[in-house]
Amino acid sequence: MILVQKYHSIHEIDPEFITNLETLLQEDVPAFNVLVDRHDKAPDTDVFTFFLFFAPTQNTPVGFAQICLRKIPGEKYVPWYKKLCFFCRKDYKQWKEIIWKVSDGNCGLSVFDPKYARGGKEKLQKLMTEYEGRTDIKAQQQYALKGLQEFKTSWVEPQIWTKETFVLEPLSKAYKTYPDYLASLSPEVQTHIMKNWKELHNAGKIEMGDYPKPSEAPHTIPVPEATLKLWEERNAQLLTFEKDLKILGCLVMLTGKNGNVFFEPFPFEPEGEAIVGDELYTQYALLKFFETPNARKCHLLKFGSKLAFEEKKDLSFFLEQGFQMKTVVQTFQSKIPALNRPL
Repeated sequence: MILVQKYHSIHEIDPEFITNLETLLQEDVPAFNVLVDRHDKAPDTDVFTFFLFFAPTQNTPVGFAQICLRKIPGEKYVPWYKKLCFFCRKDYKQWKEIIWKVSDGNCGLSVFDPKYARGGKEKLQKLMTEYEGRTDIKAQQQYALKGLQEFKTSWVEPQIWTKETFVLEPLSKAYKTYPDYLASLSPEVQTHIMKNWKELHNAGKIEMGDYPKPSEAPHTIPVPEATLKLWEERNAQLLTFEKDLKILGCLVMLTGKNGNVFFEPFPFEPEGEAIVGDELYTQYALLKFFETPNARKCHLLKFGSKLAFEEKKDLSFFLEQGFQMKTVVQTFQSKIPALNRPL
């Protein structure tokens, strides 16, 4: 039997559970503070609840889920004559949309230790049914991993909106060195990548920096001091492209749990005038990844989240380089006829 503990703020979660939660989320976020940031920076319309799932014989979480209750501006969806009626109930002021997703939604609506996935799913289904029965919840949105997270709904209202997002999954270290990895790719992809490296070399005086701490990077890096301090606090490493004392761009490298390494590029060159192309940021990340002894999986980020695309074809070059992908399906139901899209 799976037990569940509910928290109405991420700051209420016991610190002793953080390490285990980071292990559960190891392939989705570099550290738990990513979820804390998203919680703290959410708009005032959003209120969160977090669920930790436990097996009966241990005091460490085996699963994690969360919801966001978002205030619906009910006055927009109620006829004017009902608002004017003195005797009419004003319950529309309490209407909410419930959003089932963990963090940014790229890992679906829950994460579980595989050993407890079945029991966890059953417990989560009961929770979802309980929330669906609340009179103040008039709409619901779910983020689910396609083929893995199918849940039933007690609502009779049909799903009036769906969307598929294609999320880039990591590249696993199947080769010892970066040259060995390149040699494993198709001749066309190899040629394309080597052409990019050659063009960078021909650009002249381009240096590739590698700084264990952001504070060790050249002072000319065009990043606010507060951001550098935040990266430092998170034990980030910086990889840079430099030319004539100018930083053309950098990669932030964050080391997560069990060999999961996360890279996020920050180009600083004007669009359309870049010496360093986007693909070279990926290749520099992979070069560093293969040089890092304990690294097992290489993840690419943008705005702190995994790369996600609305068109599957946009992932093709990444897939040709050995990355994987998954599909996240967003669905939306509403009991308010005029509300036909997520807020």
